[in-house]
Amino acid sequence: MNYKDFLEISAQFSLGGLITEQAHPNTVGLSEFAKNDLKTGIQRMKDLDMYVFDVLMNKLDQLEHMNKMVLETWSKGNRVFICGCGSTGRLALTLETLYRQITKQTNVISFMAGGDVAIIASVEDFEDHPEFGAQQLNELGFKEGDLLISSTEGGETPWVIGAAQEASKIGKPFFLYCNPDEVLTVQRSQEVFNNQNINKINLTVGHQAITGSTRMQCSTVLTYAIGLAILCKENFIDYATNSIKNVRQYYESIDAYQFIAKFIELEADCYMRKEYVFYRSKPNIAINILTDTTERCPTFSLHPFESILDNPINPSWSYFVMDVIEGNNNNSLETWEQLLYGRQPRALSSNYWHKYQHKVGLEKLLSHDISQDQIERRIKYAGGNHNQFRIVYDQDKLEMSWEFLSPKQEQIHFEKINAINDVLGQNIVLKCLINIHSTLLMGRIQRYQSNIMIFVRPTNNKLIDRAIRYVLYLLKQNNIVNENITYALVCENLFQEIKTLVYGESIVIKTFERVKNLFSL
Repeated sequence: MNYKDFLEISAQFSLGGLITEQAHPNTVGLSEFAKNDLKTGIQRMKDLDMYVFDVLMNKLDQLEHMNKMVLETWSKGNRVFICGCGSTGRLALTLETLYRQITKQTNVISFMAGGDVAIIASVEDFEDHPEFGAQQLNELGFKEGDLLISSTEGGETPWVIGAAQEASKIGKPFFLYCNPDEVLTVQRSQEVFNNQNINKINLTVGHQAITGSTRMQCSTVLTYAIGLAILCKENFIDYATNSIKNVRQYYESIDAYQFIAKFIELEADCYMRKEYVFYRSKPNIAINILTDTTERCPTFSLHPFESILDNPINPSWSYFVMDVIEGNNNNSLETWEQLLYGRQPRALSSNYWHKYQHKVGLEKLLSHDISQDQIERRIKYAGGNHNQFRIVYDQDKLEMSWEFLSPKQEQIHFEKINAINDVLGQNIVLKCLINIHSTLLMGRIQRYQSNIMIFVRPTNNKLIDRAIRYVLYLLKQNNIVNENITYALVCENLFQEIKTLVYGESIVIKTFERVKNLFSL
């Protein structure tokens, strides 16, 4: 695609009017708080998380209907499918894993754009293809009587809409989203609203802590909403009300600054010294930790988790490795099966995906080895110093520790808080805490400005539009105003910069400088 091709379809992806794409007034200057006042930065982000609970409480009637449909589906021997793209895809896989962990049952099937590979290696260009969503749904054997729960933070993701529309041909799927109906004016969203066979649930939680970063409050509210619907077996209103109240009270009681601030400082200092980090956890929270670390790549233009097939291998700043379970060989496939709680990875392998096998095939997934073997291998090819950030959630505690792993093993920081007896709720709180951690960590090392995602990586049409809007924003902020500076002109210059863009560079800053130079005196 060139810039002219994009401009022809840009009206479909000009999303600046969406609440999820606008800056939150309460997090303006967040990057400065990250560097100079972590306590304020943590509290402001935590305050936004608290609003999620209010939104859920006001939607219990609609969520009760979804729960009834879930239970009815199972009562007839059918399956519930959960899908999403990017962050919502990862929450879908997270929910199936939690469901299998809690219930030991297999009647929930999750899938995301690009298949399971996308949980560790973003496949964001799939997002633009509604036909891909429909194809993945059908390949999983979706049939009459099954129920699809689809989620899209923005409410306009083509892949998710494609899956929902396909499911509506033989059933009444759910479509969950996080923008007010009146701003979702693009045709594909309107087609969903006009489809009487699709159940719509609006879970608008407002602006995100980082502009456009829907991996945060949006994915939190969607995860909690769908989780409640699939885990409740009876008396939904009472069940959900008690869960939300207890989790809210628990999260509010946590001194998040005391718990995570030192880890933010340690990890930021590590990267400033050009050292590496292994994230470690047991299977019960592994997918939650992996999700956060994976999503740093597209959000902050970090190099993605490397594959052992890469030549040469360019190591990412951090890497996730799962703790060993005794009695298992723990090769790559077995470790992935443990992470997914006993099921095999769902890679895309039919002839339909032949030309995408290098991105979505099983070999690609397994080449991201999260077994213990990767530790020694990575230390050898990456060189330098390596640190270990271990996160453990047991029945009665949530604890984090930071260690020097290479050249010597030494624990230098440790924190522990009490846990709650609610696996879904504990995972929601853990998600919020590690989202705060990673966001302020990235602000501390200048991977965004104020609360603007200037390191967004333009890998699909929505992100191209976002990058263009951020360039226009920076031009205005710097008083570079000229009638010739238009969306189209910035688009043309952005596509020129994309040709040479490498990981670690900001496409927004590069394009801003390019346009600024065109109009400098």
